[in-house]
Amino acid sequence: MMYAPQVQSMNRVAGAPLGTAHSVLLFDNIKSAGAIQYAFLLDVFENATKQPVYFIASEVNTTAATLGGGSHFLGIFNGQGHANLGASDDWGDPKKFFPKALSLAQERFAPEQPEA
Repeated sequence: MMYAPQVQSMNRVAGAPLGTAHSVLLFDNIKSAGAIQYAFLLDVFENATKQPVYFIASEVNTTAATLGGGSHFLGIFNGQGHANLGASDDWGDPKKFFPKALSLAQERFAPEQPEA
């Protein structure tokens, strides 16, 4: 089983192709199933299997008020584990989170092809 964000429900905002082998789905209004709360998720799916292979998450920073830092963490779930790319108030804003998440997904799954 893939290591992934644990959610009970979420609202699909948008979806799009990501290169030739993958697609992305964007979600908000997430009800978490565990201790970590998510504001937004970008899920990358493999087209052939329709299975998720990568997640980028806006994770609520519950310690921001007491320890400082941004309101949300930018987290990546690559299937084997989780990486935290830092906290910022930007990751709590869908107009900033979704473009950043799409950019990270494109770098990983649909890098620009060199011009011939």
